Amino acid sequence: MAFFMTYFYHILRILVGLVFIISGIAKLYPIEPFENTFIELGVSNWLFVPFLARFIIILELFLGLSIIFNLWLKNKVYYLAQSVLVFFTAYLVFLLITKGNDIDCGCFGSLIELSPTVSIVKNFAMIIALLFIPRQYHNHGHVVKISFVLILTTSITLPLVLNPIGIHNIQGTEVNEKIDFSGLPPLYKTNKQVDFSKGKKVVAFFTHKCPHCINASRKFVLLNNKQQINNLYFVIGAKYEEGLLKFIEDTSPKFPIIWVADDTFFKYSGGRLPAIVYLENGVIKKKWFGDLFDVDEIKMYLK
Repeated sequence: MAFFMTYFYHILRILVGLVFIISGIAKLYPIEPFENTFIELGVSNWLFVPFLARFIIILELFLGLSIIFNLWLKNKVYYLAQSVLVFFTAYLVFLLITKGNDIDCGCFGSLIELSPTVSIVKNFAMIIALLFIPRQYHNHGHVVKISFVLILTTSITLPLVLNPIGIHNIQGTEVNEKIDFSGLPPLYKTNKQVDFSKGKKVVAFFTHKCPHCINASRKFVLLNNKQQINNLYFVIGAKYEEGLLKFIEDTSPKFPIIWVADDTFFKYSGGRLPAIVYLENGVIKKKWFGDLFDVDEIKMYLK
């Protein structure tokens, strides 16, 4: 019986550690929805959120590896793990109250979809498991020090190697180029033609298969949640309507959409994606390429 219980506790400890590790690594691909969570909560800005998101992932990896290898650091790892689980559970309760249970909590990134309720139950199970798992301590100080350095180094290095931090807040390029967008199709569903030769407008060119386009679209959706945007248009390239609908499902944009189903899309977008342009009376004044554009800068052109 004692042998069975020892074996059981070993498996339980490894499982708890693996949950932390899988949770951390799963958030890396893609990491942008996890980053957007902090923006939506108002706890970070666009410049520092990549660092904050990776810090949480590093913490999860460190806890998972420490638990698996019985590195408790005089119970510091135990108390830290319990505190993290309590904090995550409090956030899930907040999510449950504000958004309901019919959503993905994002606890395992895009790998596994969990509702807030299921994830709360998971966290309570881990809290209880940690209470009963016997914690063994190394008698030799040098073993602890070496283990700590190796685990910490691995935890920090892994996220930064697997998903490096890009150069965020890239400024737009100043231009003064007259453009003719009159050949673009009318708005999707409403069939209304947009006159891009008048007024101040921002046009974002995306394709449904481009992950950077999806990330950029989600940034605009977050901006729209904080302030109503009335001069932004999405031009989406997709050969079939199914691709367009998938893009809409993935990003939930509430902006006017123009669907381009043929290669003329690249004539208007310039070939680099995502491409975002600011127009004044049919003249392009500024261009941004990629999803790492300066959000605070582009906000100045949205109204």
